Amino acid sequence: MTKTQIPPSGEGVPSFSFKPDFSARQSPNNSTQKLPFSLVIGDVHLQTEQTHPINQAFLRFLATQARQAHTLYIIGDLFERWLGDDIGLTEYAFAIDALRALTDSGVAVKLLYGNRDFLMREAFWDATGIQPLPEVKHTTIHGHRVMLCHGDELCTLDTAYQHARRKLRNRFVQWLFLKMPKAHRQAIGARLRTRSQAETANKDPALMDVDEQTVLAWFNAWPDTPHLIHGHTHKPGHHRYGNRHHRWVVGDWSAQGAILLVIDETQLKLEPAQVD
Repeated sequence: MTKTQIPPSGEGVPSFSFKPDFSARQSPNNSTQKLPFSLVIGDVHLQTEQTHPINQAFLRFLATQARQAHTLYIIGDLFERWLGDDIGLTEYAFAIDALRALTDSGVAVKLLYGNRDFLMREAFWDATGIQPLPEVKHTTIHGHRVMLCHGDELCTLDTAYQHARRKLRNRFVQWLFLKMPKAHRQAIGARLRTRSQAETANKDPALMDVDEQTVLAWFNAWPDTPHLIHGHTHKPGHHRYGNRHHRWVVGDWSAQGAILLVIDETQLKLEPAQVD
Protein backbone atom coordinates (compact mmCIF):
# COMPACT_ATOMS: atom_id res chain seq x y z
CA MET A 1 0.00 0.00 0.00
CA THR A 2 1.50 3.33 -0.99
CA LYS A 3 0.77 6.78 0.31
CA THR A 4 -1.41 7.53 -2.69
CA GLN A 5 -3.52 4.45 -2.01
CA ILE A 6 -4.54 5.33 1.52
CA PRO A 7 -7.33 7.70 2.47
CA PRO A 8 -6.33 11.24 3.43
CA SER A 9 -5.37 11.63 7.05
CA GLY A 10 -6.50 14.22 9.55
CA GLU A 11 -4.51 17.35 10.28
CA GLY A 12 -1.37 17.03 12.32
CA VAL A 13 0.44 14.05 13.77
CA PRO A 14 -0.96 12.74 17.06
CA SER A 15 1.13 12.52 20.15
CA PHE A 16 1.88 9.03 21.29
CA SER A 17 3.75 7.39 24.11
CA PHE A 18 5.81 4.27 24.61
CA LYS A 19 4.37 2.20 27.40
CA PRO A 20 6.15 -1.09 28.01
CA ASP A 21 4.04 -3.38 30.16
CA PHE A 22 5.53 -6.79 30.76
CA SER A 23 3.88 -7.68 34.07
CA ALA A 24 2.20 -11.02 34.65
CA ARG A 25 -1.33 -11.40 33.35
CA GLN A 26 -4.21 -11.94 35.73
CA SER A 27 -7.88 -12.62 35.32
CA PRO A 28 -10.52 -10.31 36.92
CA ASN A 29 -10.50 -9.85 40.69
CA ASN A 30 -6.70 -10.41 40.68
CA SER A 31 -7.17 -14.15 40.37
CA THR A 32 -4.13 -16.04 39.10
CA GLN A 33 -6.36 -18.31 37.01
CA LYS A 34 -5.47 -17.78 33.38
CA LEU A 35 -8.06 -16.72 30.85
CA PRO A 36 -8.08 -18.18 27.34
CA PHE A 37 -5.58 -16.14 25.34
CA SER A 38 -3.99 -15.79 21.94
CA LEU A 39 -0.47 -14.73 21.00
CA VAL A 40 0.85 -12.45 18.26
CA ILE A 41 4.48 -12.72 17.17
CA GLY A 42 6.55 -11.54 14.23
CA ASP A 43 10.06 -11.09 12.88
CA VAL A 44 11.41 -14.39 14.14
CA HIS A 45 13.82 -14.59 11.18
CA LEU A 46 14.48 -18.30 11.52
CA GLN A 47 17.89 -19.29 10.18
CA THR A 48 18.72 -22.30 8.04
CA GLU A 49 21.18 -23.68 10.63
CA GLN A 50 19.05 -25.70 13.05
CA THR A 51 21.39 -25.04 16.00
CA HIS A 52 21.20 -21.25 15.61
CA PRO A 53 20.23 -19.67 18.98
CA ILE A 54 17.15 -17.96 17.49
CA ASN A 55 15.90 -21.29 16.17
CA GLN A 56 16.41 -22.98 19.51
CA ALA A 57 14.58 -20.19 21.36
CA PHE A 58 11.67 -20.40 18.93
CA LEU A 59 11.43 -24.20 19.20
CA ARG A 60 11.28 -23.92 22.98
CA PHE A 61 8.53 -21.31 22.65
CA LEU A 62 6.49 -23.60 20.37
CA ALA A 63 6.83 -26.46 22.83
CA THR A 64 5.84 -24.42 25.89
CA GLN A 65 4.05 -21.06 25.82
CA ALA A 66 2.50 -21.50 22.38
CA ARG A 67 0.94 -24.82 23.43
CA GLN A 68 -1.19 -22.96 25.99
CA ALA A 69 -2.64 -20.48 23.49
CA HIS A 70 -5.96 -20.60 21.68
CA THR A 71 -4.42 -19.14 18.50
CA LEU A 72 -0.91 -18.13 17.47
CA TYR A 73 -0.79 -15.28 14.96
CA ILE A 74 2.50 -14.87 13.05
CA ILE A 75 2.57 -11.47 11.37
CA GLY A 76 5.42 -11.88 8.91
CA ASP A 77 9.10 -12.70 8.62
CA LEU A 78 8.88 -16.04 10.34
CA PHE A 79 11.77 -17.07 8.09
CA GLU A 80 14.90 -15.16 7.15
CA ARG A 81 14.16 -16.13 3.57
CA TRP A 82 11.74 -18.34 1.65
CA LEU A 83 12.72 -19.05 -1.94
CA GLY A 84 9.93 -21.50 -2.72
CA ASP A 85 8.36 -24.49 -0.99
CA ASP A 86 10.74 -26.91 -2.70
CA ILE A 87 13.67 -25.13 -1.01
CA GLY A 88 12.13 -23.86 2.21
CA LEU A 89 10.53 -27.10 3.35
CA THR A 90 14.00 -28.67 3.30
CA GLU A 91 15.99 -25.73 4.67
CA TYR A 92 13.60 -25.31 7.61
CA ALA A 93 12.49 -28.92 8.11
CA PHE A 94 13.08 -28.65 11.87
CA ALA A 95 10.65 -25.71 12.12
CA ILE A 96 8.10 -27.28 9.78
CA ASP A 97 7.94 -30.35 12.04
CA ALA A 98 7.57 -28.23 15.18
CA LEU A 99 4.83 -26.09 13.65
CA ARG A 100 2.98 -29.21 12.51
CA ALA A 101 3.20 -30.61 16.04
CA LEU A 102 1.69 -27.37 17.36
CA THR A 103 -1.26 -27.36 14.96
CA ASP A 104 -1.79 -31.10 15.53
CA SER A 105 -2.04 -30.36 19.27
CA GLY A 106 -5.12 -28.21 18.59
CA VAL A 107 -3.59 -24.72 18.58
CA ALA A 108 -4.70 -22.71 15.56
CA VAL A 109 -1.78 -21.02 13.81
CA LYS A 110 -2.42 -18.19 11.34
CA LEU A 111 0.23 -16.44 9.29
CA LEU A 112 0.51 -13.44 7.00
CA TYR A 113 3.45 -12.68 4.73
CA GLY A 114 6.42 -10.53 5.69
CA ASN A 115 8.96 -8.82 3.48
CA ARG A 116 11.33 -11.82 3.70
CA ASP A 117 8.90 -14.71 3.34
CA PHE A 118 6.06 -14.14 0.89
CA LEU A 119 6.56 -17.13 -1.41
CA MET A 120 4.97 -19.85 0.71
CA ARG A 121 2.46 -21.83 -1.29
CA GLU A 122 0.15 -24.82 -0.89
CA ALA A 123 2.87 -27.31 0.06
CA PHE A 124 3.85 -25.13 3.02
CA TRP A 125 0.29 -24.76 4.30
CA ASP A 126 -0.29 -28.51 3.90
CA ALA A 127 2.94 -29.44 5.66
CA THR A 128 2.40 -27.18 8.69
CA GLY A 129 -1.37 -26.97 9.08
CA ILE A 130 -1.01 -23.18 9.25
CA GLN A 131 -3.86 -21.04 7.95
CA PRO A 132 -2.90 -18.20 5.56
CA LEU A 133 -4.08 -14.64 6.21
CA PRO A 134 -4.34 -11.72 3.79
CA GLU A 135 -1.65 -9.04 4.00
CA VAL A 136 -3.96 -6.85 6.09
CA LYS A 137 -6.36 -8.79 8.28
CA HIS A 138 -9.32 -7.26 10.09
CA THR A 139 -10.58 -9.60 12.76
CA THR A 140 -11.85 -9.91 16.32
CA ILE A 141 -9.65 -11.66 18.89
CA HIS A 142 -11.26 -12.45 22.23
CA GLY A 143 -13.70 -9.57 21.74
CA HIS A 144 -11.12 -7.00 20.58
CA ARG A 145 -11.38 -5.58 17.06
CA VAL A 146 -7.91 -5.48 15.52
CA MET A 147 -6.02 -4.91 12.28
CA LEU A 148 -3.05 -7.20 11.70
CA CYS A 149 -0.30 -6.48 9.16
CA HIS A 150 3.43 -7.04 8.84
CA GLY A 151 4.16 -3.31 9.08
CA ASP A 152 6.20 -2.52 5.98
CA GLU A 153 2.98 -1.28 4.38
CA LEU A 154 3.10 1.58 6.90
CA CYS A 155 6.64 2.71 6.01
CA THR A 156 5.38 4.88 3.17
CA LEU A 157 8.07 7.57 3.43
CA ASP A 158 10.52 5.06 1.94
CA THR A 159 9.25 5.39 -1.61
CA ALA A 160 12.12 3.36 -3.10
CA TYR A 161 11.27 0.44 -0.84
CA GLN A 162 7.55 0.68 -1.63
CA HIS A 163 8.36 0.65 -5.37
CA ALA A 164 10.48 -2.49 -4.97
CA ARG A 165 7.80 -4.07 -2.79
CA ARG A 166 5.16 -3.63 -5.48
CA LYS A 167 7.43 -5.35 -8.00
CA LEU A 168 8.24 -8.26 -5.71
CA ARG A 169 4.58 -8.79 -4.78
CA ASN A 170 3.50 -8.91 -8.43
CA ARG A 171 2.02 -12.37 -9.00
CA PHE A 172 3.52 -12.76 -12.46
CA VAL A 173 7.00 -11.85 -11.17
CA GLN A 174 6.62 -14.39 -8.39
CA TRP A 175 5.41 -17.06 -10.83
CA LEU A 176 8.46 -16.50 -13.04
CA PHE A 177 10.80 -16.61 -10.05
CA LEU A 178 9.35 -19.88 -8.74
CA LYS A 179 9.78 -21.45 -12.18
CA MET A 180 13.57 -20.88 -12.02
CA PRO A 181 15.95 -23.68 -11.01
CA LYS A 182 16.74 -23.84 -7.32
CA ALA A 183 20.34 -22.71 -7.76
CA HIS A 184 19.25 -19.61 -9.66
CA ARG A 185 16.74 -18.67 -6.97
CA GLN A 186 19.29 -19.18 -4.23
CA ALA A 187 21.81 -16.97 -6.02
CA ILE A 188 19.23 -14.24 -6.61
CA GLY A 189 18.11 -14.45 -2.99
CA ALA A 190 21.68 -14.05 -1.77
CA ARG A 191 22.28 -11.03 -4.01
CA LEU A 192 19.07 -9.35 -2.93
CA ARG A 193 19.90 -9.92 0.74
CA THR A 194 23.38 -8.43 0.34
CA ARG A 195 21.96 -5.41 -1.45
CA SER A 196 19.27 -4.95 1.19
CA GLN A 197 21.81 -5.03 4.02
CA ALA A 198 23.97 -2.41 2.28
CA GLU A 199 21.00 -0.13 1.64
CA THR A 200 19.71 -0.46 5.19
CA ALA A 201 23.11 0.45 6.64
CA ASN A 202 23.08 3.77 4.78
CA LYS A 203 19.39 4.61 5.04
CA ASP A 204 17.86 7.32 7.21
CA PRO A 205 16.32 5.50 10.21
CA ALA A 206 13.18 7.62 9.85
CA LEU A 207 12.49 5.99 6.51
CA MET A 208 12.52 2.53 8.07
CA ASP A 209 9.88 3.40 10.66
CA VAL A 210 6.14 3.76 10.14
CA ASP A 211 4.77 7.04 8.84
CA GLU A 212 2.46 8.54 11.45
CA GLN A 213 0.23 10.13 8.80
CA THR A 214 -0.28 6.70 7.26
CA VAL A 215 -1.17 5.24 10.64
CA LEU A 216 -3.68 8.05 11.16
CA ALA A 217 -5.15 7.40 7.73
CA TRP A 218 -5.71 3.74 8.57
CA PHE A 219 -7.46 4.64 11.82
CA ASN A 220 -9.58 7.20 9.96
CA ALA A 221 -10.50 4.62 7.33
CA TRP A 222 -11.49 2.03 9.96
CA PRO A 223 -12.59 4.07 12.99
CA ASP A 224 -14.38 1.13 14.62
CA THR A 225 -11.14 -0.86 14.84
CA PRO A 226 -9.19 0.51 17.80
CA HIS A 227 -6.11 -1.73 17.61
CA LEU A 228 -3.44 -1.84 14.88
CA ILE A 229 -0.88 -4.62 15.42
CA HIS A 230 2.33 -4.97 13.40
CA GLY A 231 6.01 -5.82 13.45
CA HIS A 232 8.76 -5.13 10.89
CA THR A 233 10.36 -2.12 12.59
CA HIS A 234 11.95 -4.16 15.40
CA LYS A 235 10.82 -1.47 17.86
CA PRO A 236 8.39 -3.16 20.26
CA GLY A 237 6.04 -0.79 22.00
CA HIS A 238 2.52 0.42 22.71
CA HIS A 239 1.60 3.75 21.11
CA ARG A 240 -1.62 5.59 22.00
CA TYR A 241 -3.57 7.79 19.60
CA GLY A 242 -6.08 9.79 21.59
CA ASN A 243 -8.44 7.95 23.90
CA ARG A 244 -9.45 5.16 21.53
CA HIS A 245 -6.75 3.96 19.15
CA HIS A 246 -3.65 1.94 19.88
CA ARG A 247 -0.70 0.77 17.79
CA TRP A 248 1.03 -2.34 19.11
CA VAL A 249 4.46 -3.34 17.79
CA VAL A 250 5.88 -6.80 18.44
CA GLY A 251 9.63 -7.29 18.61
CA ASP A 252 12.15 -9.24 16.59
CA TRP A 253 13.64 -12.42 18.02
CA SER A 254 16.99 -13.16 19.59
CA ALA A 255 18.37 -16.07 21.59
CA GLN A 256 16.55 -14.57 24.60
CA GLY A 257 13.21 -14.54 22.80
CA ALA A 258 11.19 -11.49 21.86
CA ILE A 259 8.43 -9.17 22.93
CA LEU A 260 5.10 -10.60 21.84
CA LEU A 261 1.49 -9.53 22.27
CA VAL A 262 -0.89 -11.47 24.50
CA ILE A 263 -4.61 -10.96 23.98
CA ASP A 264 -7.35 -12.20 26.28
CA GLU A 265 -10.88 -10.97 26.88
CA THR A 266 -9.76 -8.28 29.33
CA GLN A 267 -6.73 -6.71 27.67
CA LEU A 268 -3.90 -6.61 25.16
CA LYS A 269 -0.45 -6.69 26.73
CA LEU A 270 3.16 -6.89 25.58
CA GLU A 271 5.18 -9.59 27.34
CA PRO A 272 8.49 -11.39 26.85
CA ALA A 273 8.24 -14.69 25.02
CA GLN A 274 8.80 -17.68 27.29
CA VAL A 275 11.71 -19.61 25.79
CA ASP A 276 13.23 -21.35 28.84
